[in-house]
Amino acid sequence: MSIPMIYPELSADCNIYAGKSITSLVEKYHTPLIVYSMKRINENISRIKEAFDDFPVKIHYAVKSNYNPFIVSKIISNGTGIDAANLNEVKLALLSGARPSDIIATPNNLSGEELAEISELGVTINFDHAGQMELIREKLPETVSFRINPGIGKGEFAGITTAGKNVKFGISKDEAMDAYKTAKKYGARKFGIHMMTGSSVLDPEFFRESSKIFFSIASELSRSLGIEFSFMDIGGGFGVPYSPDALPLDIKKTAGYIMENFNEFHKKGYFESTELILEPGRYIISDAAILLASITSIKNSTHRIIGLDTGMNTLIRIPLYGAHHEIKIAGYNNSVYTVPSDVTGQVCENTDYLAHDILLPDVSVGNVAIILNAGAYVSSMASNYNLLGTPAEVVIDDGMEILTREHSTLDTMLTGFLK
Repeated sequence: MSIPMIYPELSADCNIYAGKSITSLVEKYHTPLIVYSMKRINENISRIKEAFDDFPVKIHYAVKSNYNPFIVSKIISNGTGIDAANLNEVKLALLSGARPSDIIATPNNLSGEELAEISELGVTINFDHAGQMELIREKLPETVSFRINPGIGKGEFAGITTAGKNVKFGISKDEAMDAYKTAKKYGARKFGIHMMTGSSVLDPEFFRESSKIFFSIASELSRSLGIEFSFMDIGGGFGVPYSPDALPLDIKKTAGYIMENFNEFHKKGYFESTELILEPGRYIISDAAILLASITSIKNSTHRIIGLDTGMNTLIRIPLYGAHHEIKIAGYNNSVYTVPSDVTGQVCENTDYLAHDILLPDVSVGNVAIILNAGAYVSSMASNYNLLGTPAEVVIDDGMEILTREHSTLDTMLTGFLK
């Protein structure tokens, strides 16, 4: 049996989150409801900054993890840059207060028109491969950067492992050599280089290994091509524990390993004026939110099935990857979690399980379930499948409740369809 999970901002009796009564939040905003703690978001950003405190590192928040505009604007005001995956994410970052120079886009498979618009907005692009650069060769951006596949990757699941074998992202060292040669031929004078190996990694040793390979590739490209990299973007992937038996990432050790490798090459004369960039998303926002859902049904047959007013339409990570999210019940402490239960939603699919055979209290219809780690890849991956609404979203910021997104309704879900 797992040890109880201590969750930031959540009281032991599961009555209070971020200083607010869960009962009051549900009465005021109804379920399903995502509640964010801006305090926790800021703490997570500060922890990364402190880990890299002695080194010239710039943090770019991966907006794909959560694109709530209020949160994005707050993160930007904290002095954090933005990692964007496409043109729309670039535009959101600009609307949220980011300067073009504080955004780097790392798209894949965009059209020439989209790539050109990103470039015209003054945003640097990490091209996935030379073919994407060719689409805008006549309007080549000031800085050209390519995404490297270092040959190894790691993620919590195969679906979020983005380097190594059988992935769609990035290019090899040899392909990069040709790509940068072509960029120079087209007139490029400034260069960057990027890597992203996977998501939600909890092992500092992997960052030690992957960063060393990346810096080695970058140094060889720099020497062979006679180019200096303005920036080296090592991506994100900093993980968070989703289960009680998972240990948090030692971010200080991780930072030490990365900078140890960087300094090894720096002492050899490489990367003299190179800025190092990180792209954390999940690490910043995952444990800064909870998802509240009401128990709408209890079925006792061969086993107990607890039905909620949210499911895979909101939390697709669980059926998509086999992900785990801890579930608590408001008002109950850990000592009464004794009844084996499955937890499901309202979607007409048998994959609509949020948990199998977990221990819960002896709950009743109307009790409120608290789903942890709801900040990253929950709202941003939610859908209206079965015409089910997406949750409302409230941010707790300096004691204030800010409703940043209302519940979707049938009218809002059908907006844009022709009658």
